[in-house]
Amino acid sequence: MMRLTRLTKGQTSYRKLTAVVLGAAMILVGLSSPASAEPQGFIEDEIGVGFFYGTFGESPNITLLVGGTAGDFCENNPEDPFNAEPGMAPLRVFLRNSGAVDLKVNDKNQPIYLYSTDTDNGPQWITDVCNGDIEPELFASGSADLKVRISVKSESLVDVFNSVNGKATGTDGTEYKVRAYADLLVENGEPVGNPADFVGFKLTEIRR
Repeated sequence: MMRLTRLTKGQTSYRKLTAVVLGAAMILVGLSSPASAEPQGFIEDEIGVGFFYGTFGESPNITLLVGGTAGDFCENNPEDPFNAEPGMAPLRVFLRNSGAVDLKVNDKNQPIYLYSTDTDNGPQWITDVCNGDIEPELFASGSADLKVRISVKSESLVDVFNSVNGKATGTDGTEYKVRAYADLLVENGEPVGNPADFVGFKLTEIRR
């Protein structure tokens, strides 16, 4: 069984984050006057959950799915499973005095699934799975706390953070601690910088 104890770089769906960001930007556009931007607590809503994190250059690689199994991703969005959102979480939307909008998620017990893969190309891997070209190799599953913060500074600049922290049990009974995060800026709909610099994934075997 694989033992990953160092911080490894991962991947997540930036197009999906951008879609959420653009939706929040629409709230900004709808604020017709400074008075309407006065703090009124928060608006409660729901948001779809479907995150990818994974190792790069490992043998084998590991892909972490948050929100559902590989099959759930395929069923939720057959045309673009990498951007599927099979899970749901409560969302709070805060309208700030400055006119900015903050979207926050703080949820527990989101399902997580870890797969062994022969590639670090998440979009291609899930596409191959959904097409029936490869059989997904699930080696652990569990649940995690999910935190998401999306701060819409303007229609063109957004600060994005998401993380999961939980535990998973392998098919052979091995237990793991699982942590992953993404912390980035999105400018004009595109992430700023190299994903290897703002995404992390750590899987640690729990010793008895």
